[in-house]
Order: sequence, then structure tokens, then C-alpha cells
Amino acid sequence: MKPSPPAPRSALPSAGKLAPFVILILAIGLFVWHSSSTQFLQDDSYITYRYARNVARGAGPVFNTSERVEGYTNFLWMMLLSALGVLGVPFATIIPLSQVLGVLCGIGVIVIFFFFVRRWSTGPPAVAPLATLFLAANGSFAYWCVSGMETGLFALLIAAAFFTYLSARTTGGFVGTSALLGLAALTRPEGALFWAVVLLHFVVRRALKDRRDALRPTNVRDLALLLVPFLVLVAPLYIWQLSYYGYFFPNTFYAKTGIAATYLKSGIAYVTSFHKAYGFWGLALLFPVGLALRRRGLVPALPFLFALLVLAIQGLYTVSVGGDVLRIYRFFVPVYFLFYFVLAEGVWLVPAGPAARTVLLTILVPLTFWGPFARPFPFLRGRTVRQEINHNKYLERGLVDKMSATGRWLNRNMSEKDWFACTTIGAVSWFSDRNLLDMLGLTDAVVAHHPEHIMGSKVYWKERNYNTRRVLEMDPAYIYFSTGGKPSAAAERALFLRTRFRRGYFPCPISVQERGGVFSDILYKRRPGADTLPLETPGVNPEFVNLYNLGINLARPRTTDSAIAAFRKCNALAPPDFAYGYEWLGEIYLESQKSDLAAENFTRAVEIDDWAVNAHAGLGTICFNQGQFPEAVGHFRKVVTYAPDFYDGYINLSAALTKTLDFAAAETTVAEAVRRFPGIPDLELRLAYVRYLAGNLDGAERDLNAILARFPSYQDARRLLDQVKARRAPTPSPKP
Repeated sequence: MKPSPPAPRSALPSAGKLAPFVILILAIGLFVWHSSSTQFLQDDSYITYRYARNVARGAGPVFNTSERVEGYTNFLWMMLLSALGVLGVPFATIIPLSQVLGVLCGIGVIVIFFFFVRRWSTGPPAVAPLATLFLAANGSFAYWCVSGMETGLFALLIAAAFFTYLSARTTGGFVGTSALLGLAALTRPEGALFWAVVLLHFVVRRALKDRRDALRPTNVRDLALLLVPFLVLVAPLYIWQLSYYGYFFPNTFYAKTGIAATYLKSGIAYVTSFHKAYGFWGLALLFPVGLALRRRGLVPALPFLFALLVLAIQGLYTVSVGGDVLRIYRFFVPVYFLFYFVLAEGVWLVPAGPAARTVLLTILVPLTFWGPFARPFPFLRGRTVRQEINHNKYLERGLVDKMSATGRWLNRNMSEKDWFACTTIGAVSWFSDRNLLDMLGLTDAVVAHHPEHIMGSKVYWKERNYNTRRVLEMDPAYIYFSTGGKPSAAAERALFLRTRFRRGYFPCPISVQERGGVFSDILYKRRPGADTLPLETPGVNPEFVNLYNLGINLARPRTTDSAIAAFRKCNALAPPDFAYGYEWLGEIYLESQKSDLAAENFTRAVEIDDWAVNAHAGLGTICFNQGQFPEAVGHFRKVVTYAPDFYDGYINLSAALTKTLDFAAAETTVAEAVRRFPGIPDLELRLAYVRYLAGNLDGAERDLNAILARFPSYQDARRLLDQVKARRAPTPSPKP
């Protein structure tokens, strides 16, 4: 058989033509791997989920069903998730789906970037795939795309809009650009800023091109095409926001931003940190610009100048708003593709051969992956960006796990009419599904628009607004600090200056049961009659709260002397009804095995405030260790009375009651603990042991058999069962 003639040469794809696309696929694979290894859910994502769930329930886009506050900044993203909920998709599916959508948007940005560089780079085709690896290797890009937030969608819309704008040769291109920027502005308010940058660039570009006839009809027409679709999309949203919420801008704008030197300082630090970490100490921008200016015969391509304009204005905007409260450079994600375009262009302007430039590009990719320049100097201790991302990921996972567990506890222990107040409102608001007063004002209009300044001008968190009068007048059942009992934010510290908070609330330990285990947390719980107490405390020195915070931070090994000094200063400045400085001194001395000093400070704490639960627990421990069991019972009873959801209180009380041989009371105490914390085998074993000591062998055997039916290899239960059976067996009569 005669062989077929070879296909024409042009019909066979060459390895050189396929190589860039192979690298593109590798870049996408690297990004997907990066996203999967970074996988986490940002706590703030749950704020959007809560709004979307309320829309799906028919309550509208509200955080609390009783009030209208625009506490989100991602209308399009929120409505997309809401639509899925309205269609019947359960939120257990929508939440992970939002992460998948974010990753898909990130892949879209990478693909657009690939063709962006291929089209407008002054270098050879090899620049595009290598530059694409920069974006795929950037850890913060993957971090935010998989976070559950709208960042990936916003970055995709911005990338598509800029690509369409620079490619526009017909009316359709300008219409597409305007529509994409309109969708971006519906996704994030910053979309309007990028639209303004495009308008500025368009006007300047046409004015320079047609200096004598800048207002020619085609220019006016194209400008109108950039204006109208955007306005048609965005104007209705702002009109609706004003009519529905009462304000043009989201509530978060008023809660987070302001005009002060501290905002500029934090903004400059944020931008500087980014350019140090991913911009190779600023060289990623300065080097390309310097080389472009040095080459007299080289006029940089129009996209190069456009990219610099966008990056400059975006950087100034970031400085003006004080940077971002969230770490890992979220504000730069939408402009990464322009940032790396400028970097790739700069490398190709280096006065060297193509091979040397390619090697330099290749070297910079792993440096982008690790981000070693995040350290003050490479040879000093510190985290790379990669290490910081991993560290922050685990912190955020831990925070979400903790807040979600506490949220579920609040859902079980609060009525639907009650309120609680909090400063970190994401997962705890979603899982509690209860009325929540946001102490930072992100979802509360009163706090955002009418802030107090009773803590002075010191900056603690980026969210500086607070209104403690608003919080306390709402009479929340619980006030929850994300750091437990320690007041960190100004909104938390300022509460301690109010009489109603100090006398009407107390740090109540709770035990949250999750996945068969128990962990402890602290919520400030409302005491009976709290709403009748006066709000004001004239003449209180706010410095005592700062010293209290400092003492808690120092209360760890090797710094106990400094902590003691801080708490003593705190007690000297604090109002006479503040007991917790003494309580902490007691804790420090107890851990240092100085029982007398510990007892002295614990006693002082309960004299000031009998609701000082930890002081009673400490005194109970001291009395128990010294054999004063009736006194220990008294203190542990108060722990259980004031904190009825605290696991350790029941354990300690039952142990003390056992020592006093009051087995019936010990059995009642442990039985109550089993009722409150069901399914914990160690607790059920303790109940069986107390019943065994009390002589209730039938009850003990029943408990132990139930434990062993679920945990056959539980040796402690089996040994106790053997003791019960041995005690049941009749004693053999002595032989005559």
C-alpha cells in the first residue's frame, strides 16, 4: 500500500508553538495546587453568607432582620450566592462552591494575563508563559481566590475590562469595557475607581493624539460608550442603596475610613510591605521605569504606560484608605496582572541577551513563590511571604473553628429575641443565627455614623469606630471578644469605662462541646438587673484598661514580673468596682506556686465582685490542695452557679464533694454535667465512679456497660466494671 503523503508543514503544530500553551497549563496547575494547599475560609466571608441567607429566606439583604444596614461591599457576589439559595441550593453546598468559583475566576485571570502579555509585550513570545508563572506563583493571589470572598471575581472582571479596553478598535470594545467595569463596580466599590482611571487615560490619550480636534465626533462617541453602560448598570444600585439603606456608600466605608495621619501611616506601611515582599524592594516597578526612560529611542508601548497609571492610582488609593485590615495584600490582587506585566517588560529591557533575560525571568519566579523579601533583611529572622501565608491560614482556620463553635453554642443557649454583641462577626454570626450587634460598626449604622472617642486617639485596630452607649443600651445577653476576656479593640476597651458594663457583665467561662471534645471560651454575660445600672462613670482614667490588656499579654513564663507590675498599676488606676486585675494577679501567683499571695489577691477580687468566677475557682483550688474541702465546695458551688455551662466547674465541685463524703451531692453534680455535656466518655466514667463510691452499684454498672458498648477498648471503664462486680460478689465464708 502506497504511504500517504505527509501533511503540509503549516498544518503540523510545532513544538515551539505548543510550548507557551504547555507552560500556561503548568501555570494553571501551579495555581490550582497553590489554592488547594492554601484552602481556608476567611471569617469575613460569613458576613456575605449571612446576607445571602437572609435574601434566600425572604428577609432581604439585611444582616439582622430588624434593621437595614449595608454591611457588605460585594453586591454582585452576594446576590449571586443569594440566587443559588433562592433556587434551593443548600448553603452547605454554596459555601464550598463559592471557593470553587473563586478559583475558576483566578484561572480566568491567568488566561487573560497570558494573552495580554503575548499581545502587548515588547519581548518575544517566550515572555508570556514565563510571566504567567509569576501570577501562578504568587501566594496571595491563590490565598484570596480560594477564601470564599469576591476577590477572584473582581480581579477577573477588572482584567477582562482592561484587556477589552486596550484592544478596543470598534464601538463594541468600548461598550464591553464599560459593561465589565460596571459589573466590577457592582462587585466592589473600587470598580468605580478603575473606571475613572480608564476615563482619565482615554481622555488624555485622545487629547494627545488629536491635539487640534480633541472633541471630534468619534472621540465624543467613544467617551459616551465608556460612560453610558457603566452608569446604566451602577446608577440604579446607588439609587436603590440610598432608598433602602439611607446612604449612598456601604456602612463599612463609614466604619473603616477617615481622615487622619494614622490612616496615611498604616496605608503607607501596607503599600511598602507589598512592594518589599513581592516587588523585590520596589525594584519591580522602579527598574522597568528607569530602563524605559534610559532608552532614548524606546517609547514604551501604550499598555505599559496604562499599567503604570493604574498601579500608581491604585497605590495612592490604598494609602488614602489606610491599607487593608486583612493581611496578605488583598487590595493588590485585582492589579497583579498589570504589576507582573510591568515586571516582565522591565526584565526584557535589561541590556543583555535573550538567554540572560530568560534566565532572570526564570529565577524571579521561585522568588515570587517564596517571597523572601518580606523580611526586613534576608539574613535576619522573619517570615517569608510563603511562611506568612501558611501562618495566617492556620490562624484563620483556628479563628473560624473557634467562632463557629461558639456561634453554635449561642444558637443553642439564646432565644431568637435576644441580642449579643461582638467585634469579630463572621463565622459567629453565621452559626449563631441570632441578632448580633457589631461593636465595630461594620453592620451597625449607629456605631459607624456616631462614634465615641472616650478612649482617646490611640490606635488599636484599623477599625477605630465604636459606640459603647449604643452597645449597652441594646442590653445584649452576651458580649463576646474574639480574644476571650482580653479587651483588644478600642470598642472592647471602652466598655470598661462604663459602669453598666463593669457591674452589669462579668467574664463567664463556658465550655463548648465540639466533635466529642470540649474547649473553653469566655463571654461577658449579662447579670440580672444590668439594664437598670447607670451608664456613666465620671472621672475614670482609661489608662487602666490599657494596663490591663498589657498585663494579660505579659502573663506568660519569663515575663511574669512585668505582668505583675502592669496589673498593680492597673489596680491603682482602676475604679473601685474593678476586680479582674486582682484576679489575674492571683492566677500568676498560683501558677508560680505562691499560694498565699494567690489567695490574697483572689480574696480581694471576690470582695470587690462576688461574680469573679476565676477568683472563686482559684480559691477553690487552693482550699482543695490544702485539705480545706468544705471551703473548696463553697467556692466551686459559686463557679457552677455563676457559670453553669463551664465543664471544669462541675468536675472540681464533684471532686470536692467526694472528699467531704457527700456522694449524693457529688452524683447530682456529675449527672448535671453529663446532661449538659452528653457523649463524653470520661465524664460518664466519673459519674459511674461517684455512684460506685456512693454504693449505687446498679447505677455504676449500667453506666459502665453503656460506655463499653460504645467504646469496647476503654480500659479504665473495664477496670472499674471489674471492681463493681468484685464488690457485688459475696465474701466467701471462712472454712471451719
